[in-house]
Amino acid sequence: MIKSVPPEQHIDSYLPERIATILVRSQHAGLVSKELSTRINYLLEIASLHTRDELLGQPGLGRLSLQRIEKWMKFHGYRLRRNEESVDSVICRFGFRQALLEKKVSRSAPRPVISSEDRDKILREPGSYGEREDIRRPEQRIAVSQDI
Repeated sequence: MIKSVPPEQHIDSYLPERIATILVRSQHAGLVSKELSTRINYLLEIASLHTRDELLGQPGLGRLSLQRIEKWMKFHGYRLRRNEESVDSVICRFGFRQALLEKKVSRSAPRPVISSEDRDKILREPGSYGEREDIRRPEQRIAVSQDI
C-alpha cells in the first residue's frame, strides 16, 4: 500500500536548515532586513533576489543545493532572479505579492517555508544578530601614530 504525503509535508515545501542559514546570510539578505528573525520570515524573497550564478558563488552551495532551492521556490510560486533583471525590479514585485497575500489572508494562514525546528536552530546560532560578537566585545581601538 502506498501512502500519500499530505501537501504540508511535501519534500519541496521546506528548505533544509543548512541552505536556509546560507540564504539568511547571503549577499542580498541585508536588503530585506537587518534582523535575522525577519530575514527568516522573508526567506523566499531573499532567495528570489539572487541569480543562479550568485548562489553558486556562495560557499557551501553547489548544483544540488541550487536545484533544491529552485524546487522549493517553484513549490511556493517564486523563482530566482534572471541575469538581465535588476535587483530593484525584483524588490518592486514584493509589494505586489504582498497585496495579493493580504487578499488571501482571510482564506488561509501563510505557510511556513522552513520547519519550526530549523528556524529555532538558525536563530540560536552564535553570531546571529541578537548575539552579535561586536556587541558583546568591548570596543577595540587602534593607536595611530602621527609622526610626520
